Amino acid sequence: MLGYRKPMSPISNFCFFFLLLFFLSFSSSFLFALGDEANNYNNNDDEDEQQTIRFDLLHRHHPQVSEKLNGDMKIQDLHERMKDIHEHDRNRHRSISKSMNQKQIEDARLRAEAEAATQVEVAKSAILPPATSTPIGMKMISGADFGSSEYFVQLKVGTPAQTFMLIADTGSDLTWLKCRYRRCFGNCSGNVNHKSKNEKKQRFRHALLANQSSTFKTVSCSSTMCTNNLAELFAVAECDTPTSPCVYDYSYAGGASAKGIFAWETLTVGLTNGKEKQLRNSIIGCTEIVQGNVFDGADGVMGLGTSSYSLTYKAAENANGGGFSYCLVDHLTDRRAVSYFVLGVPTPSTSASTSSAKPPAKMSYTKLYVGDPYSSFYGVDLIGISADGQMLNIPPRVWDSYKGCGTIIDSGTSLTVLATPAFDVVMEVLTSRLKQFQQIEIEPFNFCFNNSQYTHDMAPKLRFHFGDGTVFEPPTKSYIVSVGEFISCIGIVSMPFPSLNIIGNILQQNHLWQFDFQKRRVGFAASECI
Repeated sequence: MLGYRKPMSPISNFCFFFLLLFFLSFSSSFLFALGDEANNYNNNDDEDEQQTIRFDLLHRHHPQVSEKLNGDMKIQDLHERMKDIHEHDRNRHRSISKSMNQKQIEDARLRAEAEAATQVEVAKSAILPPATSTPIGMKMISGADFGSSEYFVQLKVGTPAQTFMLIADTGSDLTWLKCRYRRCFGNCSGNVNHKSKNEKKQRFRHALLANQSSTFKTVSCSSTMCTNNLAELFAVAECDTPTSPCVYDYSYAGGASAKGIFAWETLTVGLTNGKEKQLRNSIIGCTEIVQGNVFDGADGVMGLGTSSYSLTYKAAENANGGGFSYCLVDHLTDRRAVSYFVLGVPTPSTSASTSSAKPPAKMSYTKLYVGDPYSSFYGVDLIGISADGQMLNIPPRVWDSYKGCGTIIDSGTSLTVLATPAFDVVMEVLTSRLKQFQQIEIEPFNFCFNNSQYTHDMAPKLRFHFGDGTVFEPPTKSYIVSVGEFISCIGIVSMPFPSLNIIGNILQQNHLWQFDFQKRRVGFAASECI
């Protein structure tokens, strides 16, 4: 009969309760196991947090990147390469000088003169949360071979992630990449306000397809983020409509520029343990128009400056620590050599490229200046240069940041730049020992010679002295540089006084450099960068 159920026997009752007990016991064990697995997963996350974020820095001729870059860049001989490097350095120096706060420098210059040229330390540094997690690592590729002085890194952007080759620049703040973005659907009213009538969106061969990324979200031009926060990144104030994307017009010296829209996006970075981590809600630039050839061979720029919107500070927000480090191999080294860049807490152990890497020598530290008067650049208190143990007679005003000078460490400049009063003294001591060799005129260098009978122990040993007593001694090959077969030149250039001094990336080679925002210091040690 429908609905009738026969009563269970005592044996059936016993079996039922036995099965129920077994089921509950199994379920508890299963749930406990799931809990253990979840805990293990969380522990693995914690373990990841102890790893640093790391990028390899690859030379352009490295097999991993040569195919991509050779399609965009002409291969030059060493002499032509160095000429292009020098021209780029001059443009970059003009750009850096322009970006400095000239009014503040002028006001401070008058104060300094009134105080008998006393050096004043008023630079401000960033205050970041305690660093508890893993730095990020990236590959960097030397751009010296194709007429630019930058290093390159590979970065994954968007969801699903797309991989891009970006210039790693410690002197700028905006991370941008070539991008395709469809502004609107259907009938679009209003003109794009950052383009002239003669400008058109460029169809980049390799670009971020913004509309195909589920995590790409534009910044509204009427938002406080656009009108206030992003002003330092050259956001354009005008809006077509309140919901239009926030536009930027990022100009560079020599007429180069990048124009596009700001967006929130997810960046995927590699950890030193081989895993990956996502940096969500990162501000990037979706560049639709590029003018000038300074970006040839690159998909964009990775901003690693001191702004709160640089990638350096984004990593700090993600608890990866307030700093970064890098190690640059010789720009003329074997094409398979790899430099590296670590984003996060800079320590010798986390900066090592592999677990089998040779540890660097003992680190030396000197004070790091960020903010005014150095803008987005990394300032140091250089106070003198010695040759073979003897301090050179360089006027102190050359090092005074409030007399329009001062010194920065810059990865985007290749050759070291000295204001004329310092340059003249350094050149005199170097050429006095090198004039025994046949001199060769090669633009744009001031002194070149036939190096067929030259060895590096014949040149004076330069040392750079900082205000706290720290001394940096670069290898001789970093300032007596090879520019062709049997030709070497003094790889230091001058700028008229007053001028900013720049420790360029060739002088930095074969050293590990650590920039620690929390301790307000920069460290360095000789390293093979392996």
